[in-house]
Amino acid sequence: MTDKKNILFLINPISGVGKKNIIPKCIDKYLDKSKFKHTIKNTEYRKHGFEIATQEKHNYDIIVAIGGDGTVNEIGSALIHSNTALGIIPTGSGNGLARHLNIPLKIKQALLRINELNIKKIDTGLVNNIPFLGTCGFGFDAYIAKKFDEYHKRGFISYARLIKKEFKHYKPLTYEITTASKNITKTALMLAVANSSQFGNGFTISPQSNIEDGIFEYVFLDKFKMRDLLILGRQFFNQQIDKSKYFTSIHQSSTVNITILNQAQTVFHIDGEPLESENTYTFSDMNGTVLYS
Repeated sequence: MTDKKNILFLINPISGVGKKNIIPKCIDKYLDKSKFKHTIKNTEYRKHGFEIATQEKHNYDIIVAIGGDGTVNEIGSALIHSNTALGIIPTGSGNGLARHLNIPLKIKQALLRINELNIKKIDTGLVNNIPFLGTCGFGFDAYIAKKFDEYHKRGFISYARLIKKEFKHYKPLTYEITTASKNITKTALMLAVANSSQFGNGFTISPQSNIEDGIFEYVFLDKFKMRDLLILGRQFFNQQIDKSKYFTSIHQSSTVNITILNQAQTVFHIDGEPLESENTYTFSDMNGTVLYS
């Protein structure tokens, strides 16, 4: 008989919009006990998932992130270059990486997916030596990510309200992008560096992104009029934003340097989690992968 796999479930109890209280019962009911020996732990503070995964990855075959994209990034970042696979049970507000990977959003189906033990590899990236799995962004989306992080309500409706409130006041940034072969200066409403295709909730910023091809898409969205928002919204959610006149992108597998010219200190986000830094950034492929189930 094949040895059982050791699997650790890490639950972020404050992520997203609920559901975490029923997860232990779901694990007990739907996890295939003939394949797995399991342990369940809760994270207690930001970056705790990274700490636990770093300590425990040599003791488990799979570590499952239960939360939103920030939780997935914390835990997945600790598993880069390891033989421990990342599992995802999405319980966040957006669940962008899970949606890109077609991981079910219902707990039962996500657990049944893990039971299949279909392990694949995904690319990972670095921005100023910080790993990311899905997307990194500058400009309006990073500004909104920071506001949303401070907001008293979660969920898509709250996110949409923030966009409507802040859009008319936001001033676009000017970016200087340097690659091995070109130098570009561009002012844009936002710049997304996409390993995966979407931010979450089906909001697809980079429809052509392939998380296994070793190439990142650097996507610019120009400032637009509010009257165009409905059309753009349809294009985002129908995975057709690359057809918009406001959309441009470049594709790179090598190192890219970005300098923000009209701001000394900037907000950016990594997999939806807002951070602040000075105005220069270096992007590179980690030449590392995360196994995921």
